[in-house]
Amino acid sequence: MFSRAIFKQSLKANVRMFMMATIITSLMMVVMVAVFSPSTISGVGDVLGKTGLIQSTSFLGMLGSTFFAIQGILLPIIFIILTANNLIASQVDKGSMAYLLSTPTKRATVVRTQALFLIASLIIMVGIITGVGVFSIHTFQSDVDVNMTDFYKMMLGLFLLMFSTSSISFFFSSVFNLSKNSLLFGGGIPVAFFLLHLMSSFSPDLEKLKYLSLNTLFDTSAIAKGDNILPNFIILLIIGCSFYIASLIVFDKKDLPL
Repeated sequence: MFSRAIFKQSLKANVRMFMMATIITSLMMVVMVAVFSPSTISGVGDVLGKTGLIQSTSFLGMLGSTFFAIQGILLPIIFIILTANNLIASQVDKGSMAYLLSTPTKRATVVRTQALFLIASLIIMVGIITGVGVFSIHTFQSDVDVNMTDFYKMMLGLFLLMFSTSSISFFFSSVFNLSKNSLLFGGGIPVAFFLLHLMSSFSPDLEKLKYLSLNTLFDTSAIAKGDNILPNFIILLIIGCSFYIASLIVFDKKDLPL
């Protein structure tokens, strides 16, 4: 069912990348929270409001249009792409998977353990960033009435987006035996989602591009306005679970160059 040895090996191999993504993203959270004073929000809102980049001039609205749209997503996506590839496809490509499967360890145990490692990494990463965010808000925005429930919703949405994105990268890592193919699809698709969603906010002419991006389901402006975001979250959860389950089936059944 689960291999502690494989989990520890994955942790050792990917801990530096995890720490880098988590620390830098947490620092970006601190910076963005500290920057958005009421006067700054008013000034930025006046300048960028007409561009479509800023959907709301509230504190959480500004945070949603900046950190939760760019800084809070970019490094976690890079971590997901590289780690998902390292967990399966890279090991098959380098031949280390052959050695691992020559032991009594079953394929299903390997892929299940690697999937759990990636999911656990994201839970811990988002948990740390959430803690840093809460501390930063109470430290730098103590005079601002911040709806913490909506902040937690944004953090949950960020996790669900990363969960569904990681499932796609992990799926292609399980499908392909070569890292270059795994990275092409498992990395190319999440990056395309990120860029399409970003481009859709630049101009009304490009707005329809958001319908081609998974990131659109993480609607921070809807959260800031108090709209119902539950259906979007459920869809992200279903997508993530579906691709992870598909990964387990594909890797367990496919031919490996052992």
